[in-house]
Amino acid sequence: MNADPTSETETRTPGWLWFGLGAAVVGGLVGFAWWSKRPPTWDEYVRRTGAPRELARFAALQRYTESRGNPLAGLGRIELFPSWAEPRKSASKQAREHEADAALTAYERNAAAYAESPYRKPQWVFGSGGAYGLIPANALIAFKNTDALRSGKVGPHDVFDAWKSTVLFADYVHRLLQRDEFRELPPAAKNWLAIKRGMAAPSLMADHAELEERSREVRRRADDAAEAMGIDPSFLRSRVSDEWPDYPGAEALLA
Repeated sequence: MNADPTSETETRTPGWLWFGLGAAVVGGLVGFAWWSKRPPTWDEYVRRTGAPRELARFAALQRYTESRGNPLAGLGRIELFPSWAEPRKSASKQAREHEADAALTAYERNAAAYAESPYRKPQWVFGSGGAYGLIPANALIAFKNTDALRSGKVGPHDVFDAWKSTVLFADYVHRLLQRDEFRELPPAAKNWLAIKRGMAAPSLMADHAELEERSREVRRRADDAAEAMGIDPSFLRSRVSDEWPDYPGAEALLA
């Protein structure tokens, strides 16, 4: 029997299906909004600097050894840190004072330039801080005699800022690559382990034979960090390129 063409025979979409589709669309929009507003990851910050992609892995190792990735961490004289920072109180007094003394030495090396900053001397010499364990006066050397420094657009507490500290870290590594201690190394020794020694003290880059105990300690800590993070330790022995064609420099990135 044929159906009456005037009767209502079209199939209706169930209401639950419309509800489900609507929920999926709304959920997708909410997810996209969250994704677009989420803070960048550390690796994304490194990529934004224009540094070679290998730096992201080294940066991860540096953050692990210095702060376990805590951007508010620090080592030095606790009373000189900003109130919101999280200096390591469990460190020995000797370690804290040694780091603060290193920060003071770095400041006094360029005291005339840093005196132009609106940040006063005590704010520069607390020690080291941030995810990368940077000493402010060393990290900000690229801004010496610049308006950014004089106006306070950059300052010692930038080592605690995720983006700014990543720029300052990348710039510090780039400057290490230009030093004679690195350039005069045998080709096989121009590796990330040399840069890791340089992060402790630039002069240690030349110690590829590890004659100094501090160089051996840097290697042990770096290898332990690589193992903990699931990074092949051979990465530390891989050659570092000193050509950074897409890196514009710290001043351009933070202008």
